[in-house]
Amino acid sequence: MERPKLYSLIGLVVQSSVLALTMRYSRTSQDKEHRYSTSSAVVISELMKVIICLLAMAFTARKTLLSQLALLSNTRELVRSSVPALLYTVQNNLLFVAVTYLDAATFQVTYQLKILTTAIFSVCFLRRQLDIIHWSALVLLTSGVGLAQIPGAVQCNTDTPGDCQLVKMRGRDTIFGLMSVFAMCVSSGFAGVYTEKILKSAGTAGSLWVKNTRLSMSSVFVGLFYLFSVEGSSVWERGFLYGYQAITWLVILQQASLGLLTALVMKYADNIIKGFASSIAIVITTFVSSMILNDLQLSCSFLIGAFVVMGSALLYNVDRNSELRHPDTLV
Repeated sequence: MERPKLYSLIGLVVQSSVLALTMRYSRTSQDKEHRYSTSSAVVISELMKVIICLLAMAFTARKTLLSQLALLSNTRELVRSSVPALLYTVQNNLLFVAVTYLDAATFQVTYQLKILTTAIFSVCFLRRQLDIIHWSALVLLTSGVGLAQIPGAVQCNTDTPGDCQLVKMRGRDTIFGLMSVFAMCVSSGFAGVYTEKILKSAGTAGSLWVKNTRLSMSSVFVGLFYLFSVEGSSVWERGFLYGYQAITWLVILQQASLGLLTALVMKYADNIIKGFASSIAIVITTFVSSMILNDLQLSCSFLIGAFVVMGSALLYNVDRNSELRHPDTLV
């Protein structure tokens, strides 16, 4: 595996694991009346991405910096970037909703359904060809997510092996959280494929950093419009940074870096590989949630589902003869 691809994938796994945990803590550590605005956090995160991209351009394209900056004003490209910007804004806001009502491990497992939606959109819009093993892995993925979300799952007593009992049906808040995740999966799948096409398109002007800057600039404008349309009165009354704590700024910085790492993965790999890399984060998130944060009591069905999800990732990436592999879909 090429080094840029390897490093970006490792960074994506680490950031995905840590972000789910810190974001949930930032939301649940405050009571509902004093929580920070998720919409403002999304806007600041995109602003951070713009700043990081501009700094990267200054260091990597000193001789052509002015010409690169001039490309940012390309109206046609800004309009194209506004499509995924709108979807990512919706997705990022739903992300905060999901981690508010779901524990971090459940969120991570369920969110892997984005791999399935991404694969479907990739076949439809990028004409990507997937073989029978790819589709088998995707079916396993869907089954694993379903197992992890069975209502009234069997709960095992870790102190007494074999001692299992039924746990209560999921509450209304959990259902609301799951609906948010499913909406995120559809939005993420389409936006990811659309963004991948922009980042890899030879006809799209500018370097990777220019393209990311355009995407983030569009997201800032869309995010501000959404913020003042939905939470305008609250923002004017309480202030833009109401409820912000040190953990909030950490979450924002993590979300900004995760967005850039995702762009690197899409540049050097593809959306489906990006999704399967996130599966590894399930192990880390589940362990921390259950063993350290006591945020999750592991059930038999959840453990089986998590292992099926991880197994599907290994199956999808199993090494096969080069003639069976599509150069853009396998690592």
